[in-house]
Amino acid sequence: MRTYTKVQKRGSVGRSIDITRYIGYDELRHDLARMFGIEGQLEDPQSSDWKLVYVDHENDILLVGDDPWEEFVSCTQSIKILSSAEVQQLSLDGDLGNLPVPNQACSRTESGSAWRGHCDDNSASYNR
Repeated sequence: MRTYTKVQKRGSVGRSIDITRYIGYDELRHDLARMFGIEGQLEDPQSSDWKLVYVDHENDILLVGDDPWEEFVSCTQSIKILSSAEVQQLSLDGDLGNLPVPNQACSRTESGSAWRGHCDDNSASYNR
């Protein structure tokens, strides 16, 4: 089953990708970096100026890579490539907190969801 996901980066044309064709996060990061002209800048999320976040089916915003691959594929609605400054601003605005607790991406519980934000059509940070 194909799972097409919209990928956006400010200042770039959005793309639609089939995330089921990837075997894991490393391959996804490499391909997205190539697509958006930021080769070598997504491979190490700890030191990069770019961060990958995704919006799940509950409109929660989470970091890409913190959940098992299969769970990520099954619940991803869209992916955003954000600068570190954009992620920091979301955190300051209360849309994001600290780091997520793994395996919480698609759960309905609020425990352990410190990095969750909410993405809606009125959010200035996410133009749809």
